[in-house]
Amino acid sequence: MATFRSVRAATTRLAVSLLVVLVAAGCGGAASGTAGPSTVPAPTGGATLTAGQLRLLVIERFGERWYCDPDEYPIARGTEQQRAIERYAEMVAEGDIYRAVAAKLGINVAGAITDAQKVAIYHLWKVALSIPFDPIGDGRYRFDYLAAPKDGGVQGLRTAGIVSADGSMVIEQQAPAGEPNCPICLARETRIDTPGGSIAVQDLRLGDTIWTLDRDGHRVAGTVIALGSTTAPPDHRVIRLTLTDGRTVTASPGHPLADGRQFGDLAVGDPVDGSAIASLETLPYSGGETFDLVASGATGIYFSDGIPLGSTLNR
Repeated sequence: MATFRSVRAATTRLAVSLLVVLVAAGCGGAASGTAGPSTVPAPTGGATLTAGQLRLLVIERFGERWYCDPDEYPIARGTEQQRAIERYAEMVAEGDIYRAVAAKLGINVAGAITDAQKVAIYHLWKVALSIPFDPIGDGRYRFDYLAAPKDGGVQGLRTAGIVSADGSMVIEQQAPAGEPNCPICLARETRIDTPGGSIAVQDLRLGDTIWTLDRDGHRVAGTVIALGSTTAPPDHRVIRLTLTDGRTVTASPGHPLADGRQFGDLAVGDPVDGSAIASLETLPYSGGETFDLVASGATGIYFSDGIPLGSTLNR
């Protein structure tokens, strides 16, 4: 999705103060290169935390996120304040992460919210929203998190593990990793397959039910566990892929199929999901933004018009 970057300096004092806390927390999990599980105890207090609060806890535990900023790749779209105001209704509608971030910043969402406060909330909300966070039962979530390089380094630290509702964590794997891959993704109005019918990708929200694949390749119901969108440049072009059986989907050249092949590397006649590519049309794109998501479960795969797709958000 959007451009890689660490969480840059906040544009308000509230956000700056939060980032000081995040950097000070540093990496409190297993050492770099850990292959086996290790446990991080729960914070003191014994509270049961929401998924939004747990997302913030992961950020605090491992440091600044190295991620694809939807407001800077491939082109900047106005200021962060402009985007915060534009997306404020979306933040309020999302609810859980919004409330968790506001509480962290000491902002009372029951009162009037200033533009500066909207920026402070948005600055962290968009980061937390992009973290793949897969519910696995009993208040536990599987996460995959890439922290930014430290002290002028060139590699970040990728941590995969499970966080529980009490804030305790099991670190399953932790190792150095390079910068995230940040292509742009599905065209606006791309229909995502769900048990209740297809839904336009830009209308999906966290927790919505969609179709995915389990480890055995069976189509099963899952949920949306991460979302992202990014501004497309004026000269952006997309590829409309059509299969011989009539299925079709339109995405950016860098978007992957379920097996990892990118749209821009495909050719007519290539096999796809039991069919073959009948045509590949390169088209100008005027949709403003492109979109991506991650499905819950073992594969993260989702479907558009029955075509299984991978995600750029969990790379």
